[in-house]
Amino acid sequence: MRIGILGYPQCGKTTLFNVLSRAHAPTGAAASRGGVQIGTVEVPDPRLEALRDLFEPRKYTPARIEYVDLAGPTGGSDKDGPLLPQQITTSDLILLVVRAFDDPAVAHPKGSVDPLRDLSDFSDELVLRDLAVLEGRLERVRKAKMGGVKEAAAELPLLERCVEALEAGNPLRGITLSPEEEKALRGYQPLTAKPLLVLFNVGDDQASGAGLVEGLPAASHTGFLEISGKAEMEIADLEGDDQREFMELLGITESGLDRVIRKSYDLLGACSFFTVGKDEVRAWTIHRDTRAVEAAGAIHSDLQRGFIRAEVISGEDLIRSGGLAAAKAANLLRVEGKDYPVRDGDVLNIRFSV
Repeated sequence: MRIGILGYPQCGKTTLFNVLSRAHAPTGAAASRGGVQIGTVEVPDPRLEALRDLFEPRKYTPARIEYVDLAGPTGGSDKDGPLLPQQITTSDLILLVVRAFDDPAVAHPKGSVDPLRDLSDFSDELVLRDLAVLEGRLERVRKAKMGGVKEAAAELPLLERCVEALEAGNPLRGITLSPEEEKALRGYQPLTAKPLLVLFNVGDDQASGAGLVEGLPAASHTGFLEISGKAEMEIADLEGDDQREFMELLGITESGLDRVIRKSYDLLGACSFFTVGKDEVRAWTIHRDTRAVEAAGAIHSDLQRGFIRAEVISGEDLIRSGGLAAAKAANLLRVEGKDYPVRDGDVLNIRFSV
C-alpha cells in the first residue's frame, strides 16, 4: 500500500511524514524544496503479534505501508510551480495535510491560517489537473470517433461524464462507475479518483481535537482526521509508561499512526488475512471480500492457478484455541471453496496442485 502525502509549505507535512514513517527527514527551512521522501512502516496488528508468539516462526512479516512525502504547490503565485502529478499517480491514496495550527514564527504562504480555505483551494487544484488531462484525451477521442475508430466510440461516454463532473468542480471519486469503467479510468491516472484522507494538523494544545471535522459534509471515499504533528513527534520519542502518561495528559487514547492506518484501510476497502507456520507468520493486504482463489494469488500465482480449497479459521479463534491441532479438534477449522469472501483476520492455508 502506497500513500502519497501532499500539502502546502509550512503545513507540517514532513513532520507528519516523520511521525507516520518513523523517519527523520528534515523539516521546515531545512527541508529541500521539491524533494521526495519515502518511508516504510510496519502495520501494527495485535492479532498478528499474538500469532507470532503462538507459532514462534523463523520469519515474521507484518503488512507494510509506504509513505511518500511529495512536493506540492506553494500556495503563492503561479510562478511558484504546479503540482508534480508524476510523483503521485502511483499512490493508492492521497493524504492531504492541512495546516490548522497558529504559530507566528511559521509564516503561512497565503498570509493567514484558514484550513477550510486551504482544503478548498487544494481540492480545486487537483480537479483542474484532472480536467486538463481528460479534456485533452476527450478531444483526441472525439476526433478518432469522427475518423471511424470503434474503440473511441466506447470510450467517449465515460470521458464525457468525467469531464462534466470535473467542470462542475466535483472530484471523480464521487461518481458511480462500473468495474469496466473504473479499469478504463485508471489508465488516465486521475488524482481525484483516488481516495482522499484529509489530515488537519492542529496545535499541541488541541491534540485531543479542535472540532474542525464536525460539521464537514460527508464526501465519497473521503475521510477527515485531526492530529497534532508536534505532539505526535513527542509521543514517538517516548516509550512505555512515559508515552501512556503523556498521551493521557493530552487527552489522546490512540496514536496518530494507528488512526491514520485504520482510516486508510477503511477508505481503501482493505483488510488483512494471515498465513501461519513455523517458517513464517505473515500478513497479506487485500481488498475486502476478495475471493479465496484471488487471495491465494496474492501469496503466489501458482496457488491461484492450482487452487483446490482453502482451510480457514479466524485469527481470534486460532489464538484462543492455542494452536492448529487444538483448533481442528474443536472443529474450528473449516474448508472453503474458491468463491469464499476472505474476511479481515482470517488465517488461510491454501491447498493447491499444479
